[in-house]
Amino acid sequence: MQSLPDPVASLCQSLMAALDQALPGQLEAFYVTGSVALGDYRIGQSDLDFIAVLSDAADSAALMGVHADLAARFPHIDCDGIYLRPGELAQPPGGTGPAARDGRVTLASGDERHPVSWLLLADSGIALRGPAPDHTRVAADRTAAMAHSRQNLLSYWHNWLLRFEQAQLDQGQLDEAIHWSVLGALRVHATMTTGHVPSKSAGGIYGQTAFPAHGAIIAEALRLRGTGAGASTYGDPQARAADTVALLQAVIGSV
Repeated sequence: MQSLPDPVASLCQSLMAALDQALPGQLEAFYVTGSVALGDYRIGQSDLDFIAVLSDAADSAALMGVHADLAARFPHIDCDGIYLRPGELAQPPGGTGPAARDGRVTLASGDERHPVSWLLLADSGIALRGPAPDHTRVAADRTAAMAHSRQNLLSYWHNWLLRFEQAQLDQGQLDEAIHWSVLGALRVHATMTTGHVPSKSAGGIYGQTAFPAHGAIIAEALRLRGTGAGASTYGDPQARAADTVALLQAVIGSV
């Protein structure tokens, strides 16, 4: 197994072992994506994101049992991913299939079956089982990923901004919302403009150049992405919320 953060390595080993036991001989490939693959894993903040390939249609009860048990055993790391059939990665993404999120499995989900997932896998995915997920095996399309990211800003992130403007959040909720939304939206914008999927931290660094007028809130989000330690440059916590709204408006408005 490639070098992974200890909590992630233990979770991956446990998930693959559980799948081998519940679905003998079916797990053909297992790939780690997301912040782990991009070298930006943060304990207590990052999920384990994966793409798995099964040789046959999964027994739904077995798959649900695997993820329910895993969530109970590893309550501090969310394990989110999708299950594909052989050959699906060689085709443009789409359709529906099993997806795991927060310890639950949805059998007919479109979650993560989009061009950005395929591109991230081909560019940066880590193979723990199966062949390397490079561009010869994965139907990654940079142009399609850039277009998908643009649409994501205009739909998902626009709707999220509207909800955030109306939310009344306490200090802890506001910290999480700032960290997640500022770096998340910048990451999508970077993908849209560069054709490469960055980590959240790299998205923040990109934003400091792309949106220099919003440097203060980007620095605050990067601080929260790190350890969260150290003093905030904001004297008024609610001013951070106003600056988050302004940054998101600028990012979405630039599309």
